[in-house]
Amino acid sequence: MRCSQPLAGAMTSSQHVYEVHPHKAHRGFDLISDALPFGRLWYEKGPDAVEYAKFRSRSHDAVIRVYDGAGNVIEEAHRAVASIDVIRRSSNSR
Repeated sequence: MRCSQPLAGAMTSSQHVYEVHPHKAHRGFDLISDALPFGRLWYEKGPDAVEYAKFRSRSHDAVIRVYDGAGNVIEEAHRAVASIDVIRRSSNSR
């Protein structure tokens, strides 16, 4: 898969897409997403960018893609938020 696909093309309304690319100056990595406040963040290490994407997507379904220097996907992770059923108990039932 090449990097030429737009971010929004792979998104649903509740799904965030994060892409980790080697920085053009060959120093570090760019984390790119429409879900980020400024659209792009720079990291010295690729795994740090992936961890931040996981943190940012903790309450949303997300796809995290890691690209090599040629623009090929080398890793892809899908994160789905699990449904959590909350059981409320009245204070009288003990």
